[in-house]
Amino acid sequence: MAETTTTTHIATSARMSVRAGNEYIRREIAPMDRLSKFYGDLKSAGRVSFGNGGNQIEWRPTLSARTIRAGAGNPSGVSFNQTTTEKVAQLPYRTYDMGEHTTKFEKLATQSGGGYFGSITKILKSLSKDFIRDYGPKFYKDGSATGSKDIHGLESWFGSTGALISNSVFVNPSDTYAGLSTALGVTGSWTAEASNGWPTGTGDVEYHSFSPFLIDYNATALGGSTTNFANQWEFAINRVQTYMLVLQRVTPNSLYLAPSLYASAKDSLKGAQRFTTTADSSLVRLGHRTLQYDGMEVTTEYGIPTAVGYFLSWEYLELRVMGSQLIEMEEDYDIRTGQKLYKLDTYQNLVCDAPSYQGKMLAITAAGT
Repeated sequence: MAETTTTTHIATSARMSVRAGNEYIRREIAPMDRLSKFYGDLKSAGRVSFGNGGNQIEWRPTLSARTIRAGAGNPSGVSFNQTTTEKVAQLPYRTYDMGEHTTKFEKLATQSGGGYFGSITKILKSLSKDFIRDYGPKFYKDGSATGSKDIHGLESWFGSTGALISNSVFVNPSDTYAGLSTALGVTGSWTAEASNGWPTGTGDVEYHSFSPFLIDYNATALGGSTTNFANQWEFAINRVQTYMLVLQRVTPNSLYLAPSLYASAKDSLKGAQRFTTTADSSLVRLGHRTLQYDGMEVTTEYGIPTAVGYFLSWEYLELRVMGSQLIEMEEDYDIRTGQKLYKLDTYQNLVCDAPSYQGKMLAITAAGT
Protein backbone atom coordinates (compact mmCIF):
# COMPACT_ATOMS: atom_id res chain seq x y z
CA MET A 1 0.00 0.00 0.00
CA ALA A 2 1.40 3.30 -1.06
CA GLU A 3 2.42 5.66 1.69
CA THR A 4 0.24 8.76 1.98
CA THR A 5 2.20 11.97 2.16
CA THR A 6 0.66 15.08 3.72
CA THR A 7 2.15 18.36 2.60
CA THR A 8 1.86 21.30 5.01
CA HIS A 9 2.10 24.71 3.37
CA ILE A 10 3.24 27.85 5.15
CA ALA A 11 0.20 29.71 6.40
CA THR A 12 -0.28 33.17 4.98
CA SER A 13 -2.84 35.89 5.28
CA ALA A 14 -2.55 36.70 1.58
CA ARG A 15 -0.86 40.10 1.45
CA MET A 16 1.99 41.62 -0.51
CA SER A 17 4.84 43.92 0.46
CA VAL A 18 4.34 47.58 1.21
CA ARG A 19 4.01 50.27 -1.44
CA ALA A 20 2.34 52.98 0.57
CA GLY A 21 3.45 55.76 2.87
CA ASN A 22 2.24 58.83 4.61
CA GLU A 23 0.68 60.32 1.50
CA TYR A 24 -1.55 57.27 1.22
CA ILE A 25 -2.37 57.47 4.92
CA ARG A 26 -3.22 61.15 4.47
CA ARG A 27 -5.79 60.25 1.83
CA GLU A 28 -7.20 57.42 3.90
CA ILE A 29 -7.76 59.56 7.00
CA ALA A 30 -9.66 62.18 5.00
CA PRO A 31 -12.96 60.47 5.94
CA MET A 32 -12.16 61.33 9.58
CA ASP A 33 -14.16 64.51 8.95
CA ARG A 34 -17.17 62.35 8.17
CA LEU A 35 -16.67 59.61 10.76
CA SER A 36 -16.21 62.06 13.64
CA LYS A 37 -18.50 65.08 13.74
CA PHE A 38 -16.42 66.63 16.51
CA TYR A 39 -13.24 66.44 14.42
CA GLY A 40 -15.13 67.67 11.36
CA ASP A 41 -16.34 70.74 13.26
CA LEU A 42 -12.87 71.42 14.65
CA LYS A 43 -11.23 71.17 11.23
CA SER A 44 -13.89 73.26 9.50
CA ALA A 45 -13.45 75.97 12.11
CA GLY A 46 -9.71 76.01 11.46
CA ARG A 47 -9.02 74.65 14.93
CA VAL A 48 -6.67 71.79 14.04
CA SER A 49 -2.98 72.72 13.92
CA PHE A 50 0.02 70.62 12.89
CA GLY A 51 3.78 70.76 13.45
CA ASN A 52 3.51 71.74 17.12
CA GLY A 53 6.72 71.28 19.12
CA GLY A 54 7.88 71.39 22.71
CA ASN A 55 7.84 68.85 25.52
CA GLN A 56 4.32 69.90 26.49
CA ILE A 57 1.53 72.28 25.50
CA GLU A 58 1.53 75.66 27.21
CA TRP A 59 -0.76 78.67 26.86
CA ARG A 60 -1.84 81.65 28.94
CA PRO A 61 -5.58 82.11 29.44
CA THR A 62 -6.81 85.50 30.63
CA LEU A 63 -8.29 85.00 34.09
CA SER A 64 -8.71 88.58 35.30
CA ALA A 65 -9.15 92.07 33.89
CA ARG A 66 -8.06 95.58 34.74
CA THR A 67 -10.70 98.05 35.88
CA ILE A 68 -11.10 101.70 35.03
CA ARG A 69 -11.27 104.43 37.66
CA ALA A 70 -13.57 107.37 37.85
CA GLY A 71 -11.16 110.30 37.63
CA ALA A 72 -11.05 113.12 40.17
CA GLY A 73 -10.37 115.76 37.51
CA ASN A 74 -7.15 117.73 37.11
CA PRO A 75 -4.69 116.58 38.32
CA SER A 76 -5.83 113.00 37.71
CA GLY A 77 -3.58 111.09 40.12
CA VAL A 78 -3.39 107.94 38.00
CA SER A 79 -1.98 104.79 39.65
CA PHE A 80 0.53 102.87 37.54
CA ASN A 81 0.20 99.24 38.58
CA GLN A 82 1.88 96.07 37.38
CA THR A 83 -1.14 93.85 36.76
CA THR A 84 -1.08 90.12 35.99
CA THR A 85 -4.16 89.11 34.02
CA GLU A 86 -2.97 85.73 32.70
CA LYS A 87 -1.94 82.41 34.20
CA VAL A 88 0.09 79.59 32.72
CA ALA A 89 -1.88 76.48 31.67
CA GLN A 90 -0.06 73.27 30.75
CA LEU A 91 -1.02 69.93 29.25
CA PRO A 92 1.09 66.95 28.15
CA TYR A 93 0.96 65.56 24.65
CA ARG A 94 -0.84 62.24 24.40
CA THR A 95 -0.21 59.49 21.86
CA TYR A 96 -2.18 56.72 20.18
CA ASP A 97 -0.65 53.99 18.02
CA MET A 98 -1.46 50.82 16.12
CA GLY A 99 0.83 48.23 14.51
CA GLU A 100 0.77 45.53 11.83
CA HIS A 101 3.35 43.40 10.03
CA THR A 102 3.95 41.37 6.87
CA THR A 103 6.29 38.37 6.60
CA LYS A 104 9.22 37.67 4.31
CA PHE A 105 7.32 34.68 2.92
CA GLU A 106 4.56 37.01 1.73
CA LYS A 107 7.14 39.13 -0.05
CA LEU A 108 8.73 36.12 -1.75
CA ALA A 109 5.40 34.55 -2.63
CA THR A 110 4.40 37.55 -4.72
CA GLN A 111 7.68 38.23 -6.52
CA SER A 112 6.76 36.13 -9.56
CA GLY A 113 3.22 37.44 -9.74
CA GLY A 114 1.81 33.98 -9.10
CA GLY A 115 -1.32 33.65 -7.02
CA TYR A 116 -3.47 36.41 -5.53
CA PHE A 117 -2.37 38.36 -2.50
CA GLY A 118 -4.09 41.51 -1.29
CA SER A 119 -1.84 44.56 -1.45
CA ILE A 120 -0.41 46.36 1.55
CA THR A 121 -2.55 49.33 0.58
CA LYS A 122 -5.59 47.30 1.57
CA ILE A 123 -4.02 46.63 4.94
CA LEU A 124 -3.24 50.30 5.44
CA LYS A 125 -6.74 51.24 4.39
CA SER A 126 -8.20 48.86 6.96
CA LEU A 127 -5.75 50.07 9.61
CA SER A 128 -6.61 53.70 8.95
CA LYS A 129 -10.34 53.02 9.12
CA ASP A 130 -10.01 51.14 12.41
CA PHE A 131 -7.73 53.83 13.81
CA ILE A 132 -10.07 56.74 13.16
CA ARG A 133 -13.18 54.79 14.18
CA ASP A 134 -11.67 54.12 17.60
CA TYR A 135 -10.14 57.60 17.82
CA GLY A 136 -13.32 59.67 17.38
CA PRO A 137 -14.88 58.93 20.82
CA LYS A 138 -11.65 60.02 22.55
CA PHE A 139 -12.81 63.65 22.25
CA TYR A 140 -15.26 62.97 25.09
CA LYS A 141 -12.77 61.34 27.50
CA ASP A 142 -11.41 62.67 30.78
CA GLY A 143 -7.67 62.81 30.20
CA SER A 144 -7.16 63.88 33.83
CA ALA A 145 -8.78 60.76 35.29
CA THR A 146 -6.53 58.59 37.45
CA GLY A 147 -4.38 56.40 35.22
CA SER A 148 -5.76 57.87 31.99
CA LYS A 149 -3.48 58.18 28.98
CA ASP A 150 -6.22 59.55 26.70
CA ILE A 151 -6.28 63.06 25.29
CA HIS A 152 -7.90 65.72 27.45
CA GLY A 153 -11.37 65.50 25.94
CA LEU A 154 -14.45 67.41 27.07
CA GLU A 155 -14.87 65.56 30.36
CA SER A 156 -11.43 66.81 31.46
CA TRP A 157 -12.88 70.13 32.65
CA PHE A 158 -16.56 69.43 33.35
CA GLY A 159 -16.21 67.86 36.79
CA SER A 160 -18.54 69.13 39.53
CA THR A 161 -19.32 68.85 43.22
CA GLY A 162 -22.48 66.99 42.26
CA ALA A 163 -24.66 69.69 43.79
CA LEU A 164 -26.48 72.79 42.61
CA ILE A 165 -25.22 76.27 43.42
CA SER A 166 -27.42 77.73 46.13
CA ASN A 167 -30.62 79.24 44.66
CA SER A 168 -29.55 78.34 41.10
CA VAL A 169 -30.24 75.81 38.36
CA PHE A 170 -26.53 75.71 37.64
CA VAL A 171 -24.20 73.07 39.08
CA ASN A 172 -21.11 73.91 41.11
CA PRO A 173 -18.02 73.20 38.94
CA SER A 174 -15.11 71.44 40.65
CA ASP A 175 -12.25 70.15 38.53
CA THR A 176 -8.60 70.74 37.73
CA TYR A 177 -7.73 71.34 34.09
CA ALA A 178 -4.27 72.14 32.74
CA GLY A 179 -3.10 72.69 36.31
CA LEU A 180 -5.77 75.30 37.11
CA SER A 181 -8.93 75.00 39.21
CA THR A 182 -12.31 75.31 37.49
CA ALA A 183 -14.10 76.13 40.75
CA LEU A 184 -16.02 79.37 41.15
CA GLY A 185 -14.54 82.04 43.35
CA VAL A 186 -10.91 80.88 43.45
CA THR A 187 -10.28 84.62 43.36
CA GLY A 188 -12.64 87.57 43.13
CA SER A 189 -16.09 88.09 44.59
CA TRP A 190 -19.67 87.92 43.32
CA THR A 191 -23.01 89.36 44.44
CA ALA A 192 -26.02 87.45 43.10
CA GLU A 193 -29.51 88.84 42.70
CA ALA A 194 -31.85 88.54 45.68
CA SER A 195 -33.14 84.95 46.06
CA ASN A 196 -30.93 83.83 43.17
CA GLY A 197 -27.46 82.36 42.92
CA TRP A 198 -24.65 82.65 40.39
CA PRO A 199 -24.63 83.39 37.44
CA THR A 200 -27.16 86.14 38.17
CA GLY A 201 -25.84 89.41 39.58
CA THR A 202 -22.50 91.17 39.21
CA GLY A 203 -18.92 90.79 40.40
CA ASP A 204 -15.32 90.31 39.39
CA VAL A 205 -14.37 88.72 36.07
CA GLU A 206 -11.94 86.37 37.77
CA TYR A 207 -14.72 84.86 39.92
CA HIS A 208 -15.78 82.59 37.01
CA SER A 209 -13.03 83.12 34.43
CA PHE A 210 -12.02 79.42 34.32
CA SER A 211 -15.36 77.86 35.29
CA PRO A 212 -17.61 76.05 32.77
CA PHE A 213 -21.38 76.49 32.68
CA LEU A 214 -22.99 73.32 34.07
CA ILE A 215 -26.78 73.19 34.15
CA ASP A 216 -29.12 70.63 35.69
CA TYR A 217 -31.93 69.96 33.22
CA ASN A 218 -33.96 68.35 36.02
CA ALA A 219 -33.79 71.40 38.29
CA THR A 220 -37.20 72.39 39.65
CA ALA A 221 -36.46 76.11 39.28
CA LEU A 222 -36.24 75.81 35.48
CA GLY A 223 -40.03 75.94 35.50
CA GLY A 224 -41.07 73.11 33.21
CA SER A 225 -44.39 71.29 33.61
CA THR A 226 -42.42 68.22 34.72
CA THR A 227 -38.84 68.23 35.94
CA ASN A 228 -37.22 66.01 33.33
CA PHE A 229 -35.20 66.47 30.14
CA ALA A 230 -38.12 66.16 27.71
CA ASN A 231 -39.96 69.03 29.40
CA GLN A 232 -37.05 71.26 30.39
CA TRP A 233 -34.24 71.02 27.85
CA GLU A 234 -35.43 74.18 26.07
CA PHE A 235 -35.41 76.05 29.39
CA ALA A 236 -31.87 74.82 30.04
CA ILE A 237 -30.68 75.97 26.61
CA ASN A 238 -32.15 79.41 27.19
CA ARG A 239 -30.36 79.82 30.54
CA VAL A 240 -26.99 78.64 29.25
CA GLN A 241 -27.09 80.75 26.09
CA THR A 242 -28.15 83.83 28.06
CA TYR A 243 -25.40 83.68 30.68
CA MET A 244 -22.62 82.55 28.33
CA LEU A 245 -23.44 85.65 26.29
CA VAL A 246 -23.76 88.00 29.27
CA LEU A 247 -20.71 86.82 31.21
CA GLN A 248 -18.37 85.54 28.48
CA ARG A 249 -19.67 87.38 25.41
CA VAL A 250 -19.90 84.13 23.48
CA THR A 251 -22.77 82.18 21.94
CA PRO A 252 -22.09 78.44 21.59
CA ASN A 253 -22.01 77.19 17.99
CA SER A 254 -23.18 73.64 18.65
CA LEU A 255 -25.06 71.46 21.08
CA TYR A 256 -23.83 67.86 21.04
CA LEU A 257 -26.41 65.62 22.76
CA ALA A 258 -26.12 62.01 23.86
CA PRO A 259 -28.16 59.88 21.41
CA SER A 260 -30.94 59.20 23.95
CA LEU A 261 -31.31 62.92 24.72
CA TYR A 262 -31.24 63.81 21.04
CA ALA A 263 -34.10 61.40 20.33
CA SER A 264 -36.03 62.67 23.36
CA ALA A 265 -35.63 66.29 22.24
CA LYS A 266 -36.96 65.46 18.78
CA ASP A 267 -39.89 63.55 20.25
CA SER A 268 -40.83 66.43 22.55
CA LEU A 269 -41.10 68.84 19.61
CA LYS A 270 -43.09 66.68 17.19
CA GLY A 271 -46.17 68.86 17.52
CA ALA A 272 -44.37 72.19 17.84
CA GLN A 273 -41.80 71.76 15.03
CA ARG A 274 -39.28 74.02 16.73
CA PHE A 275 -36.33 72.19 15.17
CA THR A 276 -35.34 73.11 11.64
CA THR A 277 -33.10 71.08 9.35
CA THR A 278 -29.74 72.78 8.97
CA ALA A 279 -29.57 74.18 5.45
CA ASP A 280 -25.83 74.77 5.37
CA SER A 281 -22.98 74.28 7.84
CA SER A 282 -19.57 72.66 8.03
CA LEU A 283 -21.16 69.36 9.08
CA VAL A 284 -23.82 69.48 6.37
CA ARG A 285 -21.10 70.02 3.75
CA LEU A 286 -19.33 66.94 5.12
CA GLY A 287 -22.46 64.87 4.58
CA HIS A 288 -23.95 64.94 8.09
CA ARG A 289 -27.61 65.73 8.69
CA THR A 290 -28.05 68.11 11.61
CA LEU A 291 -30.78 70.22 13.15
CA GLN A 292 -30.94 73.82 14.32
CA TYR A 293 -32.54 75.26 17.41
CA ASP A 294 -32.45 78.95 18.31
CA GLY A 295 -29.49 79.57 16.00
CA MET A 296 -27.45 76.67 17.39
CA GLU A 297 -26.62 73.49 15.50
CA VAL A 298 -27.84 70.39 17.36
CA THR A 299 -26.45 66.93 16.67
CA THR A 300 -25.37 63.63 18.18
CA GLU A 301 -22.76 60.94 17.58
CA TYR A 302 -21.30 57.77 19.01
CA GLY A 303 -19.10 58.24 22.08
CA ILE A 304 -20.98 61.04 23.84
CA PRO A 305 -21.51 59.94 27.46
CA THR A 306 -25.00 58.91 28.55
CA ALA A 307 -27.56 61.60 29.45
CA VAL A 308 -25.39 64.68 28.85
CA GLY A 309 -25.13 67.44 26.29
CA TYR A 310 -22.27 69.83 25.45
CA PHE A 311 -22.51 73.50 24.47
CA LEU A 312 -19.44 74.02 22.29
CA SER A 313 -17.72 77.24 21.21
CA TRP A 314 -15.25 76.10 18.53
CA GLU A 315 -13.22 79.32 18.60
CA TYR A 316 -11.88 78.35 22.03
CA LEU A 317 -11.01 74.72 21.27
CA GLU A 318 -7.96 73.50 19.35
CA LEU A 319 -6.53 70.10 18.48
CA ARG A 320 -2.75 70.50 18.54
CA VAL A 321 -0.91 67.79 16.60
CA MET A 322 2.87 67.39 16.71
CA GLY A 323 3.19 65.69 13.33
CA SER A 324 2.56 67.06 9.85
CA GLN A 325 -0.74 65.18 9.60
CA LEU A 326 -3.22 63.62 12.01
CA ILE A 327 -1.92 60.04 11.65
CA GLU A 328 1.58 59.20 10.43
CA MET A 329 3.10 55.90 9.34
CA GLU A 330 6.55 54.52 10.04
CA GLU A 331 8.05 51.26 8.80
CA ASP A 332 10.94 49.07 9.85
CA TYR A 333 12.39 45.61 9.20
CA ASP A 334 13.06 43.01 11.91
CA ILE A 335 15.96 40.89 10.62
CA ARG A 336 15.42 38.28 13.33
CA THR A 337 11.92 37.34 12.14
CA GLY A 338 11.89 38.61 8.56
CA GLN A 339 8.88 40.76 9.37
CA LYS A 340 8.20 44.15 7.84
CA LEU A 341 6.67 46.35 10.54
CA TYR A 342 4.15 49.13 9.99
CA LYS A 343 3.24 51.57 12.73
CA LEU A 344 0.50 54.21 12.71
CA ASP A 345 0.64 56.83 15.44
CA THR A 346 -0.30 60.34 16.46
CA TYR A 347 1.02 62.74 19.11
CA GLN A 348 -1.48 65.41 20.10
CA ASN A 349 -3.93 66.83 22.62
CA LEU A 350 -7.13 68.83 22.69
CA VAL A 351 -6.78 72.30 24.20
CA CYS A 352 -9.59 74.40 25.67
CA ASP A 353 -8.49 78.02 26.02
CA ALA A 354 -10.72 78.35 29.09
CA PRO A 355 -13.61 76.10 30.22
CA SER A 356 -15.69 79.23 30.81
CA TYR A 357 -16.37 79.32 27.06
CA GLN A 358 -17.97 75.86 27.14
CA GLY A 359 -21.09 74.40 28.78
CA LYS A 360 -22.70 71.11 29.69
CA MET A 361 -26.23 69.97 30.56
CA LEU A 362 -26.61 67.00 32.88
CA ALA A 363 -28.90 65.45 35.47
CA ILE A 364 -28.07 66.26 39.09
CA THR A 365 -31.46 66.14 40.81
CA ALA A 366 -33.90 63.28 40.29
CA ALA A 367 -36.21 63.58 37.30
CA GLY A 368 -39.92 64.17 37.89
CA THR A 369 -42.58 61.97 36.33
